[in-house]
Amino acid sequence: MKNKVCLVLGILLLTAGGMWAQTPKDIPLTMMPNDSTDTPRSIILCPMVTLDGEELTFDFSSATPSQVIIMDENNNCQVVFSESFASTTQVIVDLEDEGIGEGSYRLWLYAFGKWWEGEFIVEDE
Repeated sequence: MKNKVCLVLGILLLTAGGMWAQTPKDIPLTMMPNDSTDTPRSIILCPMVTLDGEELTFDFSSATPSQVIIMDENNNCQVVFSESFASTTQVIVDLEDEGIGEGSYRLWLYAFGKWWEGEFIVEDE
């Protein structure tokens, strides 16, 4: 009986672990300081960035022009992706299509008139 319980628990843990690995990962962003145009009463709209497998998704609370720059931290911070986008509420970058593979990356995002910085890791699944 004890072996059956251990087997069932093991299967459940493996299944849960596999499901967890496929969960999109939020990428925290830090707003870079701007010049004196920031006022204490300014409403700052923080973009949301998630990594889901090979897709990097940028969600904005309202339409905004944006620019995405991705640098490879394992290769002297070489720029591996840079593109500007027209005003929209969402941008999706397919990392596989862009030739961005396993490694550590630094992300720069321009949205809402401000620069944001974040880091993410691409792992082989």
